[in-house]
Amino acid sequence: MMTPLVTIMTPSYNRAHTLPRVFESLKNQTFKDFEWLILDDGSTDETRKVVEDFKKEADFDIRYYYQENQHKFITFFNGINLARGIYFSPLDSDDALLNDSLETLLKTWRSIPKDDNVVFVLSLCEDQNGNLVGDRFSGEPLICSIFDLRYKYKIKGDKWGMGKTEVYKKMKLDLEYLSGKGFIPEGVFQFQFDKLGFHYCINKITRIYFRDKDDELSLANQFYDKKNAFGLAENYKTFLNTYYHKTFTYPKIILRNLGGYLKFAKIDQRPYLQIIRDLDSGFLRFCAAVFYFFF
Repeated sequence: MMTPLVTIMTPSYNRAHTLPRVFESLKNQTFKDFEWLILDDGSTDETRKVVEDFKKEADFDIRYYYQENQHKFITFFNGINLARGIYFSPLDSDDALLNDSLETLLKTWRSIPKDDNVVFVLSLCEDQNGNLVGDRFSGEPLICSIFDLRYKYKIKGDKWGMGKTEVYKKMKLDLEYLSGKGFIPEGVFQFQFDKLGFHYCINKITRIYFRDKDDELSLANQFYDKKNAFGLAENYKTFLNTYYHKTFTYPKIILRNLGGYLKFAKIDQRPYLQIIRDLDSGFLRFCAAVFYFFF
């Protein structure tokens, strides 16, 4: 079996009813040299049967793996380890792509000089009604870090794109430590992109994000729930250990994230010394030691 150029990876939990939408959009792609990797995170519905039916119809390789429920973050990196493509795109189990999405992203990758140190091509999303989700980029291409995208250029809203599989595999993550801890925000790995290179941002729509306002409100309300304290503490810690060198350029942002880290690390009942030691910056360790007792 030939190695595909691209791996599309979909973590799925009880999404047999939405996976056909993903399949149809993949089936209609103008670019065909890809595999679809489906990681079933302990579904109890008809996901396996639905995927077997896909395989009978698809003109691209579909690989299906079932695992006991481990939550999306761990499932995502299980998928990274299974990916065979040079390029890698995560695609949620309830989304869809425009017909030329993969072709657009690959053409962009091929146009980027190797010495530009780009690790990810980022593009725009629209909702199911054709409305743009979030902001356009302030230039095309906009080559920048994730940090600058958010805090310098103030770009908001969902984006989607394609990275290199080898870049994901360079990320330093202790999956054994993170496993079994429940919800882990994607920032725990996404911030690490900025240690490895830049994002190359284009004002082209490639992903269709299906909005469900009730679900959005539910997720927003639950994100900062105390039950997610472990993952949130890890998210803030990763942010601080990635961007501590920006403390004196963006002091409010860094200190606000330090406050979030202290709050959720304490809720997670982490020992005082561990909370301090886990920060890479001596200055932030000092600040954490001082501010700890105010949270």
